[in-house]
Amino acid sequence: MIKNKKLVAFTLAEVLLTMGIIGCVASMTMPTLKAKIDARANLVGLKKFYSEFANATNILMSEYSEPLYWGLRDNNAESADWVMEKYGERLSFQRVCGAGDSTCFHFPIYSYDGRRQSITASQYRSWSLRGFILNNGMTVFIDVNNGNFSMFFDVNGFKNPNRLGVDVFAWAVNSEGRIVRYTDPSLGGSGNDNPEYNYAFEIMENGWEKKY
Repeated sequence: MIKNKKLVAFTLAEVLLTMGIIGCVASMTMPTLKAKIDARANLVGLKKFYSEFANATNILMSEYSEPLYWGLRDNNAESADWVMEKYGERLSFQRVCGAGDSTCFHFPIYSYDGRRQSITASQYRSWSLRGFILNNGMTVFIDVNNGNFSMFFDVNGFKNPNRLGVDVFAWAVNSEGRIVRYTDPSLGGSGNDNPEYNYAFEIMENGWEKKY
């Protein structure tokens, strides 16, 4: 003879309470997890672009010698167009912006802490800069100086936070064709003294890890 067994189950209130607790925990942990995933993706994008850019630069030097002989002039539209055209032949461009068109980059660029603007769209236009978008969605603009040039790039394209050292980085190519810090002395004083422009090199020097 089978005796009646008492069935044990959760009440609706208990189920809802448990789901509420799980939801609260998830809402607190998900932003942190997403931030870590985004940060790792940005570092991967930075490393990949450095490899592609360095390769393109080496090819250009083999064909046109060092940037010292490229006829580059400070804030000169023709110089910027030449650099953009030559890199465009060696990198995969999705779109190119002409003179006065700042829509290839997500402006303004903010400081690392997000509290101040470092570069605005109006400054970009007034400096005769040139921008382009790579096929992977990364946005880049070129700032040409006398005999050298620098590049700013947003590794996650038009996504936020658009902050230096987080998703926006910079470096320069000196007259010898070496990729250097934006503030490197070999640029002849053309670099800005803002240390946040050097975060790409700090990451590289730390084995592609962000430690600042």
